[in-house]
Amino acid sequence: MSYLLIMKKLYITFILINLINGFSFAQEMKINAKSVVKSYENKGMSKSDILTKVQTWFNEELDPEKNVIEIFDTGKGMISIKGETNVLYKNIGKELYPKRSGMAEVLEARFGHRLDVQANQDDYVITYSVTDMKQEMYKKQDLFFDCVNFEQIDEKSLAAYNKAMNNLLKANLVFKKRRDIFMGNSKSQFEEVSNFLRNEGETLIFSVNEAITTE
Repeated sequence: MSYLLIMKKLYITFILINLINGFSFAQEMKINAKSVVKSYENKGMSKSDILTKVQTWFNEELDPEKNVIEIFDTGKGMISIKGETNVLYKNIGKELYPKRSGMAEVLEARFGHRLDVQANQDDYVITYSVTDMKQEMYKKQDLFFDCVNFEQIDEKSLAAYNKAMNNLLKANLVFKKRRDIFMGNSKSQFEEVSNFLRNEGETLIFSVNEAITTE
């Protein structure tokens, strides 16, 4: 399946979710550099009821091999789930060698995330945070992770990543013209990955809220 077709299907899926549940869902989100936060009114549920519903959602919806409940504290009204998000994104290497057969159009990376639900008397707050990067093709996980940003790509982090990648490509005898193509496309790569992760976070938050509010 081509890269464009894969991304089109993912985009359409997310748009349909937002259309079904109203555009206010995304507009009311609080967006930070690496987290998405949404507060909902608590209509008379106890902290224990909210956390139990989230626990049931966890057991029914998430893969136990990739997700684990780290905190379940009814006294504090807190449940914290550690998990992973797999991200598909365009392979810049295809831009460097467009005629090379067998080169993948899409790369896959793994990011660690945390999903927190804080239940209070009057509301409950659901937070999705990206915590780290676990896998990246060029073994630049830390530099790559620094460039992921739900608000705006940080230029200093981008420059550090580009410098490291330029040195790596140069050491592998990639000509300057092709290295420049890579650097010229890296920002859009991080925007794509950041949007993917943000959409994943918003979708998970919606799913958790549906589980909490469903009788």
